[in-house]
Amino acid sequence: MQKQLYHKLSVFLLLLLGSQILWAQGTISGTVTNEKGEKLSGASAMIGADMGAYSDENGYYMVENIPAGSYEMIVSYIGYSDIKLPVTVTNGQTQTLDVVLKEDISTTNEVVVVGYGTMRKRDLTGSISKVTNLTDNVGQSFETNLQGKAAGVQVTQSSGAAGSGAVIRIRGLSSISTSGDPLYVVDGIPINQDVFMNGNRGGQNNNPLSSINPNDIESVEILKDAASAGIYGSRGANGVVLITTKRAKNKDGKPSFDFSARVGASQPTRVYEMLNSQEWLQLRQEAYNNDGGVGLAPLPRGMSWEDAQKNNTNWVDQTVGTGLKQDYNFGIRQGKKKLGSYLGLGYLNDESYLKGNSYERYSARGNFDYTFSKKFSANLNTSLVQGINNRVSQAWDAGGFGAAMSTLLPIYPLEGTFLGADNPVFRRDHRKWRTVEWRTINNIALNYKPMKGLDLRGTFNYDFMNLGDNIYEDQTYDQSKGIARGQEYKTVAKNWVANFTAQYNFDLGEKHSLYVMGGTEAQKSVSVQTTLKLDNVDRAIFLRPNAIEGTSIDTAEYKLDPQQIYTYSSYFVRGNYSFNNKYFAQGTVRSDASSRFGSNYRYGVFPTVGAGWVISEENFLKNNQTLTFLKLRGSWGRIGNSNIPNYSRFGTVSNSGAPYGQDSILYPVSRANPDLRWETTRTIDGGIEFGFWNDRVQLVVEGYDKRTKDLLIESTIQASSAAGNVSNGFTKYYQNIGAVQNRGIEVALTGHIVDTKKFKWTLIFNGSRNFNKVLDIGRSSPDQLSGGTNDTRIFIGQPIGVNYLVRFSHVDTETGKPVYLDAEGKETFEWKETNRVVSGSVLPKFVGGVTNNLTIGNFDLSALVTFVAGGSLYDASAKRQLGVVTDWNMRKDIGDRWRQPGDVATYPRLTLNPATYGLSSEWQYNTTQWLYDASFARLKNVSIGYNVPMKNDSKIKNLRFSLVATNLLTFTKFPGLDPEIARDFENPQDRNMSPNITYLTAPQQKAISGGINLSF
Repeated sequence: MQKQLYHKLSVFLLLLLGSQILWAQGTISGTVTNEKGEKLSGASAMIGADMGAYSDENGYYMVENIPAGSYEMIVSYIGYSDIKLPVTVTNGQTQTLDVVLKEDISTTNEVVVVGYGTMRKRDLTGSISKVTNLTDNVGQSFETNLQGKAAGVQVTQSSGAAGSGAVIRIRGLSSISTSGDPLYVVDGIPINQDVFMNGNRGGQNNNPLSSINPNDIESVEILKDAASAGIYGSRGANGVVLITTKRAKNKDGKPSFDFSARVGASQPTRVYEMLNSQEWLQLRQEAYNNDGGVGLAPLPRGMSWEDAQKNNTNWVDQTVGTGLKQDYNFGIRQGKKKLGSYLGLGYLNDESYLKGNSYERYSARGNFDYTFSKKFSANLNTSLVQGINNRVSQAWDAGGFGAAMSTLLPIYPLEGTFLGADNPVFRRDHRKWRTVEWRTINNIALNYKPMKGLDLRGTFNYDFMNLGDNIYEDQTYDQSKGIARGQEYKTVAKNWVANFTAQYNFDLGEKHSLYVMGGTEAQKSVSVQTTLKLDNVDRAIFLRPNAIEGTSIDTAEYKLDPQQIYTYSSYFVRGNYSFNNKYFAQGTVRSDASSRFGSNYRYGVFPTVGAGWVISEENFLKNNQTLTFLKLRGSWGRIGNSNIPNYSRFGTVSNSGAPYGQDSILYPVSRANPDLRWETTRTIDGGIEFGFWNDRVQLVVEGYDKRTKDLLIESTIQASSAAGNVSNGFTKYYQNIGAVQNRGIEVALTGHIVDTKKFKWTLIFNGSRNFNKVLDIGRSSPDQLSGGTNDTRIFIGQPIGVNYLVRFSHVDTETGKPVYLDAEGKETFEWKETNRVVSGSVLPKFVGGVTNNLTIGNFDLSALVTFVAGGSLYDASAKRQLGVVTDWNMRKDIGDRWRQPGDVATYPRLTLNPATYGLSSEWQYNTTQWLYDASFARLKNVSIGYNVPMKNDSKIKNLRFSLVATNLLTFTKFPGLDPEIARDFENPQDRNMSPNITYLTAPQQKAISGGINLSF
């Protein structure tokens, strides 16, 4: 009886105590908005480490079961300053607490992505630039949208053709024959970025980065110095571009939807005024008469004057029109307690102003995060993209825009078969050219936390690309054969990367912080190229992405190139230490082994160290109201480069040609070099960061010194090893010779000039100055290190790639002949190679950008101006358009020419004979007359937007309408089509040495588009 009474009493007391505990608990709820009144979904409201909630799509949050007591509630949201609110819970009350967050203008606590992890920007000892807005221009690859947004990063758009890419240089150029492009890493995957996968077929290089949808990108971090890029060791010498794609942010379980659409039109920024038929015939006759000719001048292609005078074709109009641009994207984000997901779909159809040229992209991406338990989680990233480039001939390739400015004369008829396949209209009708790319980038990661402070992560990555270049020509295209012909140039590239990392955070007390990360990585890349040519083929072969499949090889011309394989094996470690949140130190070491080097030098070790000091945390500055943040940092490191062709260490032979009579033999082409080793760059970097008035003004000034030695150079062997035009010895091979230095200074300034609720104005400026100098090239002569077909060379004491030209002085007023300067500076009428001198630099002196962002009520305005100061630009087509009269058309600028004694003119007398100019060929007319100042300023982007006000109960979170103009204005003295341009390249050495050469290159697009962004 007593036991039953005791048991009932115990139960009653427990229930009474529980009710008191429940009664003593409380609830805090409310809404989170910004200063505009917009509801913020996914904001966190945290009380201590264990109690908290996320706001839903209406900005509503509720923190329940809060024990009685006094607390500090922290409300935070990405891009906004945290707010700390004191709260007291008594008597089980339910409190309503609405929160208004203010945009965070400080970036010191911003989290940035680093190699194999993330860090707070305040803790960095290296140099990293972060860019988030990459959807400025419809149709352009994400890397072109980096232009003008990061100090020390030079971005040059290659041309105005759809699907074209850009040349990117981070803190100058350290290589001559190896790739000077940065390493691109997508969600931890070093991806395939070979721009020469298709060579320069058709006058255009391939752009492997066009398969990445900019709308899927959350942010891009650019690692510029050794302390930040050194964790990538042998691949970080030219900088690293880390691309992070979008993920789920909220954890309220409710999906959020984003839709964007943009439609616009484009035209060329400029086209030349070419001569019409009457003008060209007049100049032709004048040149003939100047040469002593009698009667009518002979015309190209055996055309009669009677027929020529019947035509007046404007070939530029036949190749240039108005391009239509369309870009649609749809994304879904959903975050739950265990599962977070992002799904993105995109469609792009970018027509350039080149008639018949467009780039289509169908993209899908899925990113998933799943938490199995407190210790175990997994991440999956996958994407599938199909890119379709409907191509037309460009530059030097006949039958396109380049031909319209050169070999397509106005006297040629548009209709008929006189020109045949050289007629661009005929070519578009009877020749279809399409490059189809299938690409998938995949990553799976497993994360395990076996104990407090220890994080283990293993990832497996796979990058697959199938690139098919298909050309179909119907039976009328080549009238001499009268058969249809199909061609396919196919490349399949597979890239596997696996890595494992272990990270441990040591518990050293409140003032000390130490974490160490170590890991290993293995990479294997395999690529295969095939060529298939078929006669009497049906047009359907062009429509198939893999024409070779199902085709009988016996009836085709088929070529399989040797398989290309290379592998990396790496080990790395990184340690970060901080004391009292104001002293920071970092060190990394990475060891790489590359299959591209022989056993003698297969391994390379690349160490880096860095340190930082937040001076504003010291007592003498801690309460300063003006200088609220001051940080000093510096780093040293050695990183490498191994971007040379596979098997370069081996000797190679060839069986092409018939050097002895008609017998085909094997003969050596390149010499073996088992001692081939890493190209290494030592970098010293220093920077100082200022924040004034609570970071209303932020200033970063950096300086660096990079010295590269053991350059991997493909050097041409002296002519003594060759006999005639066919080598009976070695022609070239890779060796480690030479050294290069880059020194520079960078400035980045952000000013929040006005920051009120109704009006905001932010000014962002960045600029950089790089000094590049070749220190050593061994025993190589300038002509052994040339920039492809361009007149660029390498000289000690000069930047990588200088124009090597005969100096043009003036036009002789009495004879009308061009006057040159010889090597000693004396005037001469004869052009000689021995008179060539260093003339100009392919590298500019100063590059940068200025961005103005304004918000006025519900309207916003953004304007980006990019600029380049100094450097030279060589117009390689001008020598034919403004020189000897040949089978090329000419620009109307030729009106300023010499005609009679006493004339002071820009261009010499007209002639059909190159010898009049002291030349052996019109192609030899390479002089400083065609070398111009490359300086320009360009209004790159202007956008105007209106954000529609939304009611609190609206299902629509955001609705924005916008108008964007691209390349609206350009200020330059360059007389060519575009001062921001680079021609197609033959190989990495050509790309490094000749980025300032234009040759019939299509200028950039001037585009205007309207768009809508909707979130719900």
